[in-house]
Amino acid sequence: MTKAVTIYPKAIDDIISNPGIGFTAAPELMGNPERICDNRGEEVTPYRFTEDSRTWNHPDGKVYFCGVRWRDMEAVQGEYNWDVLEEKLEYAKSIGCTAVVRCSPYALSAEDDIPAWFRAEYPEEPDFPFWRVDPEKTPYVLYWSEFIKAFAARFDGHPVISSVDLTIVGAWGEGGGTEFLKPEAIQQITDAYLDGFKITPLQALLHDSVSIKMITDRKTKVGFRVDCLGDMGGFHGEAWSHMTDFYPQNIQNFRMGDAWEKAPVLFEACWHMNDWFLQGWDIDYIIQETLKWHITSFNNKGTVVPEPWKESVKAWLNKMGYRFELRKFTYDSGVKAGGKLEIRALWANVGVAPIYNHYPLVVRLTGHDQTYTLHSKEDIREWLPDEDIAWEESFVLPESMTAGEYRLDIGIETGVKEIGNIRLAIEGFAQGYYPMGKIYIEREDEGNG
Repeated sequence: MTKAVTIYPKAIDDIISNPGIGFTAAPELMGNPERICDNRGEEVTPYRFTEDSRTWNHPDGKVYFCGVRWRDMEAVQGEYNWDVLEEKLEYAKSIGCTAVVRCSPYALSAEDDIPAWFRAEYPEEPDFPFWRVDPEKTPYVLYWSEFIKAFAARFDGHPVISSVDLTIVGAWGEGGGTEFLKPEAIQQITDAYLDGFKITPLQALLHDSVSIKMITDRKTKVGFRVDCLGDMGGFHGEAWSHMTDFYPQNIQNFRMGDAWEKAPVLFEACWHMNDWFLQGWDIDYIIQETLKWHITSFNNKGTVVPEPWKESVKAWLNKMGYRFELRKFTYDSGVKAGGKLEIRALWANVGVAPIYNHYPLVVRLTGHDQTYTLHSKEDIREWLPDEDIAWEESFVLPESMTAGEYRLDIGIETGVKEIGNIRLAIEGFAQGYYPMGKIYIEREDEGNG
């Protein structure tokens, strides 16, 4: 007689690396470097976050920051060399990472200028320190918008890209001078992103209220990024800091307090963590603020984490982004081929953010000579923190299944072999999936002869 089987997976508190979240990867600290140095060139004692870490003095990461320049991808107007970006995405994939992509219109140095064909049209540079080309006295807005449209048409939904920075103007696309642009100029560029990227998540720099208002008014799924996390008074002493005076106020003032529910929140270190340590800034305060703001990932610029902060950073990693626990799983021990497999489960997201990429939840049945993968209709992007997640679903089994015993596994697939499947915060991970138990498949014609 068929009976229901219920299991209660055991939760773990280990650091687990997953696509799109956590610290960005630090390739120069991987492998067997001869010396480990801090950002000031001082040699430090090597250590690892876990016994099997492949990175020294820094957490392993499965997200990679991928920056590319406009001038390299559109060396000839209207002709796009996407191989520049594809090569970087291939590298990210080769080290098991998804990628956060930023296309920069220009930066401060001459080698980071606008495309040569554009510079030939307008050889004079503006006096404004963060503009290499005047966006209002030149066709910058038109040219950059056309590039973004082509970029989105090629890369929206790319399986290696976890999210894309919405860059408008200014050095590295970080928004310097955005507040001086006419609203229609900002609108044209933001529309190019918002109309072009329908699958891949976006994040915008938390820089000025004008551009952010245009984004929020469209009610699109756009998160935010900030590039000076950790500053507790490095610019103006204790009188002003990003952590106490800019971020808390403007996350609310710009109406981005709930953006994390649909799109990522990314942070980049102000200077380096080692500088925070030497300044004596409170790492636990910095961490708790990021968790309150629902951090997805942190760009530590590939530099070392001070060893005295190791345990604080471990606890940070176990809350950053999504972290899924399967707490209860029930299924029928026997089902007929062509019949329905009923699944009932209780999940929890014990991180501070949802997952933003549409990875499928699957049930896998593996028999003696055949494996069947059943795709759930569940959209795991809706699994918010601090909510009970009840999953109930019926899967119709193929009528052609051979009778016999099968192993029932569950998993969340990324579809990219090098990146691998999502790790859950439970015991039992085996080659990308979690075994739940045995199930017997019967056939109507069994025993008839």
